[in-house]
Amino acid sequence: MEELRGSILILQIGKPTAVTNVVLAALIKRALNFDCVEEIYGCVGGISKLLNEQFVDLAGQQQKNIANLIGTPGAALKSIHCDNTEVVKIIEVLQKNNIRYLFVIGDESSIGVCKEINRFAQESRYEMRVMFIPTSDHNRLQLTDHCLGYGSMAKHLAVMTKSIITNIQSTQTSGAITILELKGCDDEWLISSLALARLRKDNTDAPHLLILSNFDEGTFVKNVHQTIRNVGNCVIVLGDKLIHSKKENPATQYGIAEYIKFISKANFDVQIDLISLHDWELTACMTLSEIDVIESELCVQKALDLSISGGISGKMITLLRTDGNKYSAEANCVDFENISDRKKEFPESWYIYENMALDVSFFKYAMPLIAGEVKCAYESGLPSFARLK
Repeated sequence: MEELRGSILILQIGKPTAVTNVVLAALIKRALNFDCVEEIYGCVGGISKLLNEQFVDLAGQQQKNIANLIGTPGAALKSIHCDNTEVVKIIEVLQKNNIRYLFVIGDESSIGVCKEINRFAQESRYEMRVMFIPTSDHNRLQLTDHCLGYGSMAKHLAVMTKSIITNIQSTQTSGAITILELKGCDDEWLISSLALARLRKDNTDAPHLLILSNFDEGTFVKNVHQTIRNVGNCVIVLGDKLIHSKKENPATQYGIAEYIKFISKANFDVQIDLISLHDWELTACMTLSEIDVIESELCVQKALDLSISGGISGKMITLLRTDGNKYSAEANCVDFENISDRKKEFPESWYIYENMALDVSFFKYAMPLIAGEVKCAYESGLPSFARLK
């Protein structure tokens, strides 16, 4: 199909991840290689700024500024949630400015916007192409093996967990119990990633116990006893989600972490430390996964090839694992209409309820996603973050 001559518009909508700006940087750099692309715009502030035609010239940014987007936290285009799409006005603005390619970077909340814009453009007979590149820490989108951003967040949480455990164990007495709570998190994909701090194959490395759901006091006490006897201490990780196996849930009286601490004090006469991690998302960009960055660029290239060279619109970019002993993934796509609102559940078979531990299947799934480090720009000893002009 013939390439459309016109401009690109990039939007960031929804909750930012560690690679939200990585995707933006890759789009800017790689889109410049297409002769049919006249301008590359961004909307600093989402749909509301689009409606007011407040565009920023992304192609005109200094190369250093674009490079520094890698490692810059948040969303350089000031990602916001969009409740009122005003699709008719959006199409009018896009047509007026000869926007032929729209790329939306965002989480699952962005899908509705993409669908509506694509549908109305077709009904209005305005030829343009819409692509959605999903980024999500929570890894709950269907039809993709994993979401961009999950690997970096999992790496970040594992690094924090390993650092905290190493520090606290240096001052603990024998038989101590540490409860590490991921505050404000009810996502089993993220809570499980704390267990990635445990790199040894034996059972002596922390964290030792993981609480996801179906909590039972007897099972908990048994596992803590066994861990202290075998290892000398016990580290427990959890989030804000706890489903008690009985009808009454005492956790509602205390809060989940406090409830676990209460049970621990009632059954063990040892030092008990409760650590709650607040604002744990804020620095994930400083522990970027190299695989996450590589796959972000892979997804961007797929989106550009499909829309510009392939003449295709209305697709969400996905990642699929390839067969083989060594990890690799390829970018693919699905139609907007095939995207379900149903969240991808954490596989029940990956959690061993009796041992309060994760099956090896989770580690085989997640470990490749956190592989590799990314060197970000520094200036005068501090990170050099990008600011779009």
